[in-house]
Amino acid sequence: MAPADVESTGRTLLVDREHEPPNVDVTSMREQEATAIATELLIRESRHLDDREWDRWLAMYAPAAVFWVPAWRDDEHETSDPNTEISQIYHEARHGLEERVARVRSGQSVTALPLPRTTHFITNTVALAFAPDVIEARANWLVQVYQPRTATTHANFGYYELRYTQHQGAWLITSKKIHLKNDVIPAVIDFYTL
Repeated sequence: MAPADVESTGRTLLVDREHEPPNVDVTSMREQEATAIATELLIRESRHLDDREWDRWLAMYAPAAVFWVPAWRDDEHETSDPNTEISQIYHEARHGLEERVARVRSGQSVTALPLPRTTHFITNTVALAFAPDVIEARANWLVQVYQPRTATTHANFGYYELRYTQHQGAWLITSKKIHLKNDVIPAVIDFYTL
């Protein structure tokens, strides 16, 4: 993302915190508001997943939203191109997520019978770039997963990179990249365990 830019109208287009000069006050009210919005949206999304409110969860995604969980190429590097390299999960639009939800509801996902119980924890949310109708954010996450079938518990963790866009007064997820740090886990992963 390009650093903050001002049109001839004086309107700020997009602020990029990671590339601000050191003397710029990055704790402006706009940054705090953008971080608060991103935090609230992440908490709401997590609650919908933990409560299995699939329709409400899907409604948070724009129709063309990208949902991507890269794989690890080696111990140090994730894959960087979902079109030419393997991914844990990759969907170019919400329709792919809708299909996953349909499989869970239908019982066709045998790895999810019974469905694991989850609790999502979100922390260190920060708006990295923002404009009046766009927020790019990063947040750390941890999901505790209980498998009723085996009576075992494990945790998945990593960080999210998100892009939210305001559409008709509502903030929608237009891109979610999930960096799964512990990809060698004792269970199958799916959208609700990340």
